Amino acid sequence: MALGKRIRKIRKEQNMTLVDLAGDEITKGMLSLIENEKSRPSMETLEYIANRLNVSIGYLTRDGDEDWSRKMVENEVFYDTYAFPEEFVEKNILPKMEKISSSKIGMDLYHIVRVYYRYTGQHGLADQITEKIGKFYEQTGLKNLALKDQLNDVLSMLYSRDYKEGYEKLLSVEDDIRQFKEYDSGLELDYLHWRSVFAIEFDKDDFIEYGTALIDLSFKRENFKYYYAQILMLGLYYGMTGNMDKYEKYSEDLRSYLKFNPYSNNNLGYSSDDKPIQLWFILVENQKTHLNDLKNIKAKFISSEEQNQFYQKNYANILKMMDLEIDYHSGNFEAVLKNYDAALYHRPVAQFPFDRILIATRAAIYPMALLRTGRTEEAKAEFELLEASISDLKNSVFTKELFNIKSIIFNEDN
Repeated sequence: MALGKRIRKIRKEQNMTLVDLAGDEITKGMLSLIENEKSRPSMETLEYIANRLNVSIGYLTRDGDEDWSRKMVENEVFYDTYAFPEEFVEKNILPKMEKISSSKIGMDLYHIVRVYYRYTGQHGLADQITEKIGKFYEQTGLKNLALKDQLNDVLSMLYSRDYKEGYEKLLSVEDDIRQFKEYDSGLELDYLHWRSVFAIEFDKDDFIEYGTALIDLSFKRENFKYYYAQILMLGLYYGMTGNMDKYEKYSEDLRSYLKFNPYSNNNLGYSSDDKPIQLWFILVENQKTHLNDLKNIKAKFISSEEQNQFYQKNYANILKMMDLEIDYHSGNFEAVLKNYDAALYHRPVAQFPFDRILIATRAAIYPMALLRTGRTEEAKAEFELLEASISDLKNSVFTKELFNIKSIIFNEDN
């Protein structure tokens, strides 16, 4: 519903005449023009009208279809970690953009559209969405949400793998975030975590500084939203760089945390009780122990009553990946070759650098199984495909196992 029509509707619902609503600040004629969509009120006038109607500006300016917007945002297609639903967005959302409500849920839907534009390389349109969302929150006096959307814009850049641009934008909004941290502690937590995550491929000191600051603030605020993920990343970093004292420290921190929060484990990079931070997936130190851990993890996974929609949506595929790894570490290489499905590891929406590297590493069981069955040239060809999938991340600290596997495959003939 257009703004003018909405003002008229609310006025009539409250049995107010034009004169009643106009009061002493605006004229009856001006109000009539506004209600008939022939004049757009200034923010001052809009605030005055909202006060006279005893509603918020946000409520007054809300248009579009709230129920439809919510239905789109909550659609299960957005819980699939394997594919971004381009076709769904193109058929069900883009042709009906005028239905997006001017509300928080509407802005969430605009964010999905922005992700679509980033994913398809239409960055100019994505930037327009960012401007639109920011303007909405600014006009409704929600500066903290406008800033939070700047972080959401950075996250949307993951879908186009613009990691450097995202990191630079995080640097540019730090001062604004700090000004509002006392009003919205969650905003500061968001910033510290994403700053650390984006920094890891560009500035290791920044990654550590903001990551440890996030952990400290989590305890101070008693808000552990990012605690698991941050501890995991720091532990992985130190483990991959050979600082085993710090690796053990973060492993123990995570072990203690998981005693009280057992479902914090993410289902992509599962871990055992003994090794909550898993450094190796194929080139494991003790194959028998690792195999036993895998079987226990699978049993726990199957018996879990986790109701998270991401979990439910991807349950079958996660089990298939576990079974392949169990077969590999059991020495059933032919079973791996028979049951391997490249689609399990093709995840264009696994956009974090670490996630992409982890997927490629775990997919390396296929070329390794080829190698173990004497099919060396096929193993090399398959590995090269995996390597190409993360060519932009080849210098990452997290590629250690993957390139150790490469050395094994390509030096096998020597």
